[in-house]
Amino acid sequence: MNNGKTSSTGVEVEIFGQKYVIKGTDNEAYILQLAEYVDSKMIEMHGKLQLSTPTKVAVLAAINIAHEMFAIKKEMEEKESVIAEKAEKLLDILSVEFKT
Repeated sequence: MNNGKTSSTGVEVEIFGQKYVIKGTDNEAYILQLAEYVDSKMIEMHGKLQLSTPTKVAVLAAINIAHEMFAIKKEMEEKESVIAEKAEKLLDILSVEFKT
């Protein structure tokens, strides 16, 4: 659970039972959202695998988050490819229509 406290040096968050001060240019709400997501992934990994050390939990949570990111990236690239293909077909149709 994260209890964000803003300080002059950053936002204090709690991830997997440890407190951290996160510095960044993003707003406090966004930093809290990120911290809560990481915390939930670590709790999820710990619950599934009952790992013994926070480091192991953190590494597996990071790999899980990276997997999610790569899957979303691949999905977006596939959608961009489909959109580009459809746009090209539309341009072909328009160029034929305007030539006549």
